[in-house]
Amino acid sequence: MGKVLVDISVEPIGTSSTSISRYVRIAFEVLKEKGLKFYPAPSMTTIELDDLSSLGSIIKEINDRLEKEGVKRVVTIIKVDDRRDKENSIDHKLDVIKL
Repeated sequence: MGKVLVDISVEPIGTSSTSISRYVRIAFEVLKEKGLKFYPAPSMTTIELDDLSSLGSIIKEINDRLEKEGVKRVVTIIKVDDRRDKENSIDHKLDVIKL
């Protein structure tokens, strides 16, 4: 029916700066390369997936890329919205809350 919406926050630990925008851009690059629809928000990003089976490989690829940039530890926070009774998409959610 609809998509699975996954909110993800990737937090690199032990970097030389308190700024993480560089690392967030790396995560976005991975999502773009995979052709995924995503919606960035200030502290989390929503990803639209067909099902949950690909989530692990997405997180692994993000973490592997961050490791190549010198990040030795990553904390990932995940929230899954797997609604099965009606449409579930980023666009639908944004449409129903428009003011």
